[in-house]
Amino acid sequence: MSINLNTNTDIINSSESSKMHLLPFYIDHNGPANVSKYYTSYMKSSSSDESGLEASFRGLPLKGKVIPVPEGYKGLVFTETNPNQIEDNERNFFLKNKFTEITFWNYDKLPSSNDAFASALDWIHISDAIHSEVDSEEVTES
Repeated sequence: MSINLNTNTDIINSSESSKMHLLPFYIDHNGPANVSKYYTSYMKSSSSDESGLEASFRGLPLKGKVIPVPEGYKGLVFTETNPNQIEDNERNFFLKNKFTEITFWNYDKLPSSNDAFASALDWIHISDAIHSEVDSEEVTES
């Protein structure tokens, strides 16, 4: 099976970007939603943490935090043309939008470095350090 990522330089170079929300539950819907009218307009700053946010979804309280995409990386949204294909077939993904930050939500506590998502972002920095070239001067200094 091969996976093809089809990019669009107009989207990558555009100043517009999507607002991304990572929610702690699954919504059985793949399509547009009027998030600005029914969700983000009800978000407010957290009373317990100035960098946190509070909202609710279907009556469930949520606590969130805006997390920027790490420097040197781009957040890209791809959509698959035929997602229910047989495994051996070629899969095609098309760039739909980009984002510069993600609002990460938990049910009852503000997101922290202990969350799996934050740990995954930490891995980017660890991976860069592991795979970067080290010159002999740096080795002898330490």
